[in-house]
Amino acid sequence: MDSHKVALITGASRGIGRGLAECFLAGGFRVAGCSRGEAPPIDGDYEHTCIDIADEKAVQGWVKGVARSHQRIDVLVNNAGDYAQVPAVLTSGETLEQLMRVNYIGSFIASREAAKIMVRQRSGRIINMASMACGLHSEGASAYAAAKSAVIEYSKVLAKELAESNVTVNVVAPSMVDTGMLAELGEKSRESALQSLTLKRSCSLEEVNHVVRFLASDLAACVTGQVIYLGLVV
Repeated sequence: MDSHKVALITGASRGIGRGLAECFLAGGFRVAGCSRGEAPPIDGDYEHTCIDIADEKAVQGWVKGVARSHQRIDVLVNNAGDYAQVPAVLTSGETLEQLMRVNYIGSFIASREAAKIMVRQRSGRIINMASMACGLHSEGASAYAAAKSAVIEYSKVLAKELAESNVTVNVVAPSMVDTGMLAELGEKSRESALQSLTLKRSCSLEEVNHVVRFLASDLAACVTGQVIYLGLVV
């Protein structure tokens, strides 16, 4: 039963992260979310912490604090991410480092810290969010796609390392999702991306939620090291 389980969700202030927080709360979870900024209140057993996911000490303190308060961590969803669409020759070192730190390094650190708790309790689910950008090879996305591809590779390795402790690690790579951030891409970029997908439409938050919740459930105990692409890049 999920009634006393605890889920950690990064990037929980808006978009996919907020939708996931509400979804886990509806499933009876206690949810701890984080983001760089404040988040609007969410009804239910929810607590929010303002941290930079790329700040190693802050992430360590957050995960340890949740584990101390609830005596367990059952699910970690690494959703926090940053995006930039810049040609490689114009990508500054600062932009490159920021994309790698938020999308990959922050995810790695959060997984590492949550895994320490999960290994001790001999159970847990880690779900990392990647992107359709990993398969599109779109102009301007070299740094972002590389960071998200790193998430996929480390997830597969981590899945092997944690398997004996009954901890699974999987990746969900959504296509375009119906959130406010979708509008930031611009009509031309959205249409070009859609035409590269097998299912030429955006995904709803509910569709993303269902996949993540399945991977977090007891029914997915034998699913690990997998990447689920929503929309399927062709």
